[in-house]
Amino acid sequence: MSDELVFECELDAPVEKVWRALTVKDYLERWLKLEDAAELAVVTAEENVSLTYRWRDGGQGAVVGAEDSLVTFELSATDEGGTWFRLTHAPVTVPVAANENETGPVMMAA
Repeated sequence: MSDELVFECELDAPVEKVWRALTVKDYLERWLKLEDAAELAVVTAEENVSLTYRWRDGGQGAVVGAEDSLVTFELSATDEGGTWFRLTHAPVTVPVAANENETGPVMMAA
């Protein structure tokens, strides 16, 4: 079972306009309604095709063990001049050391 969330839809706007909405800070903040303390950092980008942000929700700051997410936007042009839009939101899983006292994904030989 995966913790990924996937959302797909067709948008009535050309790929270039959707790309701007995802990459121009003022547009992105309005479109995604980001919290003031949300942190975004570009991980990968292929103009007008795909974009991945590392996302940390506001308020988590430097809290040890705070979970980051990878949010990937994939865009493709439709025959009607719109955009097929796919968003994948996946938590970043950091493995826990075998000698760590906290629970988490640990692999040890028996």
